[in-house]
Amino acid sequence: MLRPARGGHVLAPGADGLTVAVAVSDADAFEADFRRHARAIEAFAGARAVVVAASGGLDSMTLLHLLRHCGAAPEGARLHAAHFDHAMRPESDADAGWVAGVCREWGVPVHVGRAAEPVRTEAEGRALRYRFLEETRRSLAVAKAVVATAHTADDQAETVLFRIARGSGPGGLAGVRPWRAPGVARPLLPFWRKQLRAFARSRSVPFRDDPSNHDPRWVRNRLRRTVLPALEEAVPGASAALSAHAEISRLQSRALNELLDERIARLTVPADPARLPSPALSLDRDALLLLSDALLPHVLRRAAARAGSDLGRNATAALVRFARQSQSGKRMDLPGGVVAEISLGRLHFLPARSSAPSSSAARPPAPPPLAVSPVRRVDVASPAGEAGYAHAGLQVRVAWGPSRLPAFPHVASFGVAGPSLQLVVRPWKPGDRVAMPYGRKKVKKLLLEARVPRPARAAAPVVAVPGGLVLWVPGAMAAPKVEDPLPRRVLYVHVSAPALPAPPLSA
Repeated sequence: MLRPARGGHVLAPGADGLTVAVAVSDADAFEADFRRHARAIEAFAGARAVVVAASGGLDSMTLLHLLRHCGAAPEGARLHAAHFDHAMRPESDADAGWVAGVCREWGVPVHVGRAAEPVRTEAEGRALRYRFLEETRRSLAVAKAVVATAHTADDQAETVLFRIARGSGPGGLAGVRPWRAPGVARPLLPFWRKQLRAFARSRSVPFRDDPSNHDPRWVRNRLRRTVLPALEEAVPGASAALSAHAEISRLQSRALNELLDERIARLTVPADPARLPSPALSLDRDALLLLSDALLPHVLRRAAARAGSDLGRNATAALVRFARQSQSGKRMDLPGGVVAEISLGRLHFLPARSSAPSSSAARPPAPPPLAVSPVRRVDVASPAGEAGYAHAGLQVRVAWGPSRLPAFPHVASFGVAGPSLQLVVRPWKPGDRVAMPYGRKKVKKLLLEARVPRPARAAAPVVAVPGGLVLWVPGAMAAPKVEDPLPRRVLYVHVSAPALPAPPLSA
């Protein structure tokens, strides 16, 4: 029971049984910081429903409280809770009943799932949990629904430490991402569990302690309760440094991928649609093998990811050997159902034929049909929209808005100084020049260097300032991204060639 105290504080029971004073102003500041952060990362932009993954513990119940009581959920969006029972304890069904009871008091619909058999590993539990959350999100049948999980800075530090121990590269050391495809947001990532605990005390947020969080069988628990405290004692501030390292690694990984995509664009050659399933990424093998020993593995791993395969260290090494040593006609199966094939001086990546979900780096499917305009341009001049045009055998689909959309292979972010985006998407024309980091380049030269197939090159779309400079050539250069505090608008482009035998532009 909370009791008033002097100086704008309330008295609350501490973890050690002693009464502590918590500043009410701290809770107000925490609410404001959370709302600002959620808006800054556009965690719920455009959402008509938000599903909170609610285990019943401190973190998830605090997140549910913030979205329910503190005005952090988007206006007009319906709030839901989703609880998954891992069936690891005989009494675990009581947690589901307790969460449902709190949600009834708060007027929040709750969805409950349960594992058919007790979960045996952390990876299995994570996979089942996210499958349930995605099923719940899809079941709401609204234009946009977002799942919110309560990952904190503590979780980030644990994840980075675990992946350092496993020898992960920059991609793995990026840790827990603010977003997970297709629709999962982590709005509590910058905040520490001690902040959540202080806030929960001051606001009387109900939560239950899961005994499995103390089970030493789970690696996470040993890191949280033994390894990290010892590391923090030896190196004060280690947890904060590990959490910050995730952001550094995320930016490094993104920068590396952008450079790799530019290199892959220069290595890409048109595939033979009569022989290969579309879409297929085809690389010039001779030019590929001229790459250095340091660069070749990164290019191959990124190319495989573009086709839908997530390669580990051993699989990457095996693909390098395959690319260097195998003869024409040889094939290699990659994770995710992707196939690598060598044929006539080319290395093809054939994507999985199945409809099963693949890596988040996979090429998305084509958007649903949309009537295209005979006008050979699209004016992007509103906060959100979708349009298209057809020209010289190519169909160009364009969508734009403040948040993520599926099914568009070319995605770029632009800063917006005013209330809306002011861009034009149109076919390129002689004399067009594109802004590059080192200056300006003719679009014609860029398309030739990127080895865009001739039929697609003739009508390739560009994104330009109205009446002015070209800013982006989808499929032929890395997509622009906003790194400054300006508001962000995302532009999506899909190019197809239904009337041509050539494949669409490479993503």
